[in-house]
Amino acid sequence: MAKTTSKTRAIVLQSIKYGDSSLVVKMLTEELGIQSYMVKGVFGKKSKMKAALFQNMTLLEIVADTSSNSLGFIREISLSHYYQSIATDIKKSTIIIFVSELLSKAISESESDPELFNFIYDSMLWLDEATSDYANFPIVFALKLSRYLGFFPNIDTYSEKSCFDLLDGNFKMTQNDIHQIDEELSRYFYDICKASMRGDQQNLTISNSIRRKLLESIVMYYKLHADEVRDIKSYEILRTLLDA
Repeated sequence: MAKTTSKTRAIVLQSIKYGDSSLVVKMLTEELGIQSYMVKGVFGKKSKMKAALFQNMTLLEIVADTSSNSLGFIREISLSHYYQSIATDIKKSTIIIFVSELLSKAISESESDPELFNFIYDSMLWLDEATSDYANFPIVFALKLSRYLGFFPNIDTYSEKSCFDLLDGNFKMTQNDIHQIDEELSRYFYDICKASMRGDQQNLTISNSIRRKLLESIVMYYKLHADEVRDIKSYEILRTLLDA
């Protein structure tokens, strides 16, 4: 059973406690795609790898052994970026819970995808740096992510008064299907698709009620197009936050 040692940036997607002192950590890595690692003794006082390093969406640099037949092993670890606000801002922390669950369920490929990795990495940096006007981040991020997963909405089919079909990803002039959203919501859908992660999303004026409906529609869009996304539990938590 051959092992490969690699140095790579990594983003923590999920950590599950294993036994009394260990974690099984699912990560998106820049060089290796999705990987899972066994990290032993993280709750011990003398451990060099503390459990705090493996919180959701932590940005890391690791040196790790990987094998196609077993969990990997992390040899060295350090923070790639130290979050300034995400850990202490309750709204941002709630967004992170949603983002990490979405990524953990939607991404299954073990192959490297540097463009996807950089999109997620840079998005986390933006969220950490943002001091205001980041309420649109979850919906903008989720729609932009769909481009890398292969089911980004076909915005070329948009026209005024058209309705977006969540099932086939096109805008249509007639609303006669249970998977179509209304004209108003479709226009916001289109605007979000055109917005950039940096800058443009802050210029989107969206009320809490519309933002909540958009989030619900996007979650349904993922359920229809991403095989592993059958339920997003953190969606309810985020929806409560949007109601606040």
